[in-house]
Amino acid sequence: MRIEQIMRHDPTRVSPDEPVSRLISWYANPGNRSRYTYVVDAKGQLLGVVTMMEVLGLFLAPEMVDAQEQGRMGEAEVLRGVMEALHRGKDKPVSEIMRMDLPTVRASAFFLEARLLLRDRKHTALPVLDGAGVLVGEVTRRVLIRLLDIILRDPDLFLLRKDSKQLFETTSEFFIG
Repeated sequence: MRIEQIMRHDPTRVSPDEPVSRLISWYANPGNRSRYTYVVDAKGQLLGVVTMMEVLGLFLAPEMVDAQEQGRMGEAEVLRGVMEALHRGKDKPVSEIMRMDLPTVRASAFFLEARLLLRDRKHTALPVLDGAGVLVGEVTRRVLIRLLDIILRDPDLFLLRKDSKQLFETTSEFFIG
């Protein structure tokens, strides 16, 4: 079973110059379940990833959170700080806050290559790349659970479909860029 058979084929992508404010609106959408937004160049090559944590970190500085928890900063002061941070940072391009340290997996790899999802609790998804470094999908913990569910519910159907290009339909909730 290859990653390409179980991955989501349309992960959320943005260009590096997309403003952070668009991500805030997107992540605030109640229908959005994706935690990763992939930053790609015009050719689709993966440059980095932005998660909700990077967005929150831009506007909710750890020092401010700590100061409020320790009683050194009141609610009004925190709200003022958040408002100022939003005003300063809303137009920043996502390239300024993206992470570039996310491990990747190849579409042609055996599905257990996604073992980082199983071992490393910091990752809930891995970008899937083709041989040229182009983002072609995403494998998530949820996708792996769906695979187990298919095998459990209908092992014969699974055996018939194991050589198909795509084991089950996957779609993202929203697309930016």
